[in-house]
Amino acid sequence: MLKILKINKMKKQNKRKYLGLKGRMLLGILQVLIPIMIVITILFWNTRKVMKQEYMRTTQSRVTEIANKIDAKLTDIYSVSDNFAANDQLDKYIEKVYSPQEQIYKKLDIVRIYSNIFSAYDILNKRERISAIYTYKGELFNFLDPNKNTKEVIEKLQDMNIEDPDLLMKFRWFPVQDNFLLSDYPEGIREQKAVMGIRRIYSWEKGKYQYVQLFALKEKEIYEQYVQLAESIPGDIYILTGDGSLISSSNEEVVKAGEISSKLKDMILERTKDSQEMQDSSGHKLVNVKVSEVNDWMTVMIIPVNAVTRDMDMLYLRIFLVMMVCVGLCAIMVLYLYKSFMDPIGELNASMKEVYGGNLNAYIEVKQKNEMGDMIRYYNSMLEQINTLFIEDLKAERKKKELELEVLMSQINPHFLYNTLENIVWISNDAGRPDIGRMAASLGRMYRLSISGGQVIVLMEHEIEHLMAFVNIQKNRYKEEFEFDLRTDMQQIHGLYSLKILLQPVVENSFLYGMTGLKHPMLIRVTIKEKDGWVTIKVMDNGRGMDKEQLKEIRNQIRFGRTEKAEQERNRRSTGIGLHSVEMRIKLYFGVDHAVSIYSKKEVGTLTVIRIPKITKDDVDERGNLIENKRIK
Repeated sequence: MLKILKINKMKKQNKRKYLGLKGRMLLGILQVLIPIMIVITILFWNTRKVMKQEYMRTTQSRVTEIANKIDAKLTDIYSVSDNFAANDQLDKYIEKVYSPQEQIYKKLDIVRIYSNIFSAYDILNKRERISAIYTYKGELFNFLDPNKNTKEVIEKLQDMNIEDPDLLMKFRWFPVQDNFLLSDYPEGIREQKAVMGIRRIYSWEKGKYQYVQLFALKEKEIYEQYVQLAESIPGDIYILTGDGSLISSSNEEVVKAGEISSKLKDMILERTKDSQEMQDSSGHKLVNVKVSEVNDWMTVMIIPVNAVTRDMDMLYLRIFLVMMVCVGLCAIMVLYLYKSFMDPIGELNASMKEVYGGNLNAYIEVKQKNEMGDMIRYYNSMLEQINTLFIEDLKAERKKKELELEVLMSQINPHFLYNTLENIVWISNDAGRPDIGRMAASLGRMYRLSISGGQVIVLMEHEIEHLMAFVNIQKNRYKEEFEFDLRTDMQQIHGLYSLKILLQPVVENSFLYGMTGLKHPMLIRVTIKEKDGWVTIKVMDNGRGMDKEQLKEIRNQIRFGRTEKAEQERNRRSTGIGLHSVEMRIKLYFGVDHAVSIYSKKEVGTLTVIRIPKITKDDVDERGNLIENKRIK
């Protein structure tokens, strides 16, 4: 065992990577192909970068072209507005107020204005016309639909704050919305939507604002300015106001929604240049922006980078796949050559590594009838001799452990028995109570279970029964001064095994250090749980607890044993199987260091935790000992 431990220690200290012949052959192939792949990647990356830059320059000119067309449209609208702002032809209609009975005359006036005034100005019918007029007397002239001069339309206009004095005679444009001037909406979504523009008209002659001009510019008319370009690019075009509100878009779903996403809006507004590459949750995009020279509208073209570089990326992917196929073919060739010529040496090498890792049964099947076969036969014979010596060494060491355990078990002193007998005498003097019989029975049961026919490993249920016998004895002594609570799922621990006399010393420790001077009943709670191949035992009490100095001393005693003075004090009060004994027995049988942990706080209580491996019937022989191949090293 000591030899194996030394080997493992040397293995950890000298651990290093070892590259065999097969690995060196594969590495050589990779050393050739990887630099080639790196050069190809750099060339493709530079070409991709140049392609994006060229595409950005092209799209910027296209965006400028769209912006100029829209500016021309807006300039024409402003010209029409200026013409009628300086014209007094509308004055006699603006001063009128129509009663409910005169609405028919109002519709006739709307027709006259549209036919005699607007049509005379636009003989060729190619210019944008005023869609509605709202006078300072509250009358609405709806030239798009004279029948819809309803109160709802006027309220909609007032919600748009068309009489805002801060407007002066400036134009104000509103984002795309349903054309509320129409009674019946057309079928197409672009026919239904319109961009509303308003302008307050001031009369210098009369010294007041007379009316508000309203232009309902169809979204379709704006879309027609760039529809051909929109159908030829793999991205989207947006016409936005300065604050990112939607005017028009090549994406009909966006027009239907009436706005762009907040992420897209933030990306456009937070740009640092009018032409740049940006990134959002859907990937990298080429963004080109042109701000109108007439107002604050922006023409935005957004194209995904992968749509621009798709052909280049596909070509790179094909080359990469070809390179991977080459690597795979080379690897297959190397493996074939290696298997043909190096298999015997490889098997011997792998077996030696297993032996180095502690597996002394790594024998090799002899397939060759040559010098290599002789070498493997000699190697197998050597392993067999090592195994024989190792097993003898294990038996000797096991015997040593069993002797050490016998010494530990012999440390059980009779003081607890004497103390219990004194309790029995004390109770008998108190006038024939039945507690005497129960205490004597518990004592007999406890010591019978502690013997257990010489078995070292016993059922966990027997160990709990042994503990309960001890608790019953203490109950007769302390009466109502303590309570005991066993919390465990008996079905879960059914069939599990434990070291003998494992629980009682821990519970006894609670009486030794928790009861003295306690002014309230002490609660001792024991929980046993199995999880992930380990059994965890927790013993908690709410006794006196220990300060940091006492706790440190107890922890040292658990690890190193007690001093002579502490041992004498312990012998006067306990059974003799202390926490140090529990720790040592777990270490001897299971090889687990620090299996016993203790935590405590003065005037709060103490918690002791024991952790042992999960042992079942399959791990124990008929004599209650761990099976050889199940013993934990």
